[in-house]
Formats: sequence, structure tokens, C-alpha cells
Amino acid sequence: MKKIKWLLCAFPLLFAACDSQVEVSYQLPNPVKQNLYVEGYFSTLDLKGEERIGTITATYVETEHSSLGDTLLFNRKYEIDKSRGYLKNYMPSELAWRVKSLSMKAVDREVLEVNGLKEGYDSVVHSLPMPEKWRTQLLNPEYEKHLIRAEKHRWEMTHLLKGIYPEKANITEQLTKENRLNFALITIDSVITEGFQNLDRRKCFTYTVFLTEKESFPYYIWEQHVNSNIVPKEFQKYNQGLKAEYKTRYQIAMEPAGGVLCQEREVREGVHTMVNPESGDTATFKSNITLERLYTKQVANESGS
Repeated sequence: MKKIKWLLCAFPLLFAACDSQVEVSYQLPNPVKQNLYVEGYFSTLDLKGEERIGTITATYVETEHSSLGDTLLFNRKYEIDKSRGYLKNYMPSELAWRVKSLSMKAVDREVLEVNGLKEGYDSVVHSLPMPEKWRTQLLNPEYEKHLIRAEKHRWEMTHLLKGIYPEKANITEQLTKENRLNFALITIDSVITEGFQNLDRRKCFTYTVFLTEKESFPYYIWEQHVNSNIVPKEFQKYNQGLKAEYKTRYQIAMEPAGGVLCQEREVREGVHTMVNPESGDTATFKSNITLERLYTKQVANESGS
């Protein structure tokens, strides 16, 4: 009988009952402080189809995760920036990482509050040397809702799972039944659990979300594409009707007991549309964006805490 059971479990695709299960929860008995390195590679394709990197962003922050009953608390504090390239000081989504401090409050995947972003972002923009026309654009009050949406989006993706899931499987149908894939601005194509990997001497449970999303700030990747010698200057006239759609692969690695993050990695393949207001002609170009966030735990009492 033992031999028969072993043979059945040797074929997990046929006998799902033998699959290993993982329980994901977000309750933390004590706050967890981490160092976070945020990196972004922004590239577009020139007229020959060759990929050209225009901007590389790199920011160091400190984070703290904690829980109080069902309420989840998150804080981050800016440390230092090491970005380089054409738009290193001009992408709102990346400048948001330089906000001096930010705090969030959530229950499960729903973010209830985001504090410190509006004033902090404006302060960052005012502190950077730049032409006033750029500063005026970056201070557009409409950007606040997009920046808050970006913070909520990351939280939703990193808190997508809650409960018991197979260690390696397509769990899209299960999450749909649990009503955890109902998003207004993105479309989830599938969610795949991929087992465990060792990161920062931790055993981290990994899953990947495949999704389709719209670009919140289409102007900036366009600016890189047409003004950093990637394409001929005549495309500078194509400055209206800017929009983009991305196919995104978003991978999350986390400690399932407590939900403390180990790593996030987003790979976005974008198709962008731009219009020449004089001729009415429409042109498209492609972009590749890779965003990576690496979390390393701070050693207990390393700073006397």
C-alpha cells in the first residue's frame, strides 16, 4: 500500500491531492525592519528594433512591516539615490521612492490610508535642479492620485494570496472563486505559484502574476524615446494622444507566515501610441521596463534597537 501511495504522488499533475500546500497569512508578532533596494531599467526600441536603455533608477530605503489585530502597517524611509540616465530626475513613479517618509495602513489587500506622499513628492520635485517647465509638469496635481494608485497596486499584488494554496500550480481559478482578482484598472490573466527559493538566507514562497495594465505616466517613456537620440528628432512632434498598454509579469517572493517580502520583480513589455497634432499621423513604439525590489532583513539589535 505504501508503494502504491508513493507512485501516485510521483505524478502531481495527475493527482493534485498529493501536492504540497502553503498557508499565507499576514499577522506579525513583532515589527520587521528591512533594507530595500529599488532598481528600474527603462528602455525603448529604436527604428531598427534594437533595445536602447535610456534610464536606470536606483534608490535605497528602509522599511518596516507590522500588524495590529487585522490592521497591517507599513512604513518606509528614504536613504539615498543612485539613479542615472536621461530621466533619472523626471519620472514621477521613481521620484516617489525619494519621499522622505511614507506610511500605509491596510486590511488584507485593501489599502485604507497612504500618508506622506503628497507633501513629500512636492518637496522632492522642488529640491531638484531642473527647468521650470519640467518642474511645473511634475507638480501637476493630477499626479497625486496616480502615485497613490501605484502604491496601492504594489500592495495589492504583494498581498494577493491569503489562505492555503498548492505550492506549485495555476491558482487563477481558486483566486477568482475567492473574489481576489476583481480589479478595476488591470486585468489578471493568470497567477502561478512556483514553490520556494532561498533569498537572503530565507526560504521564500514565490508566485507570479501575469496581467495587462495601462501606463499611468505615458509621457515620460515617450520623452526618453524621442529626446535621448534613440529615434530621429522629427518624432518630437508626435506629442499628443499618448497612451500605452503593458503585458506585465509580476513575480513576488515572500515568507508565507507573516507575508514579509523577500523580492519583487516586474517585467513590462509596452506598446505606446503617439500622434502628430499637425498631420494627424499616428506612430507606435515598444518599450521594455524591468523593476526590481530586493528586501534584506536588518539584523536584530544591529543598531542597538
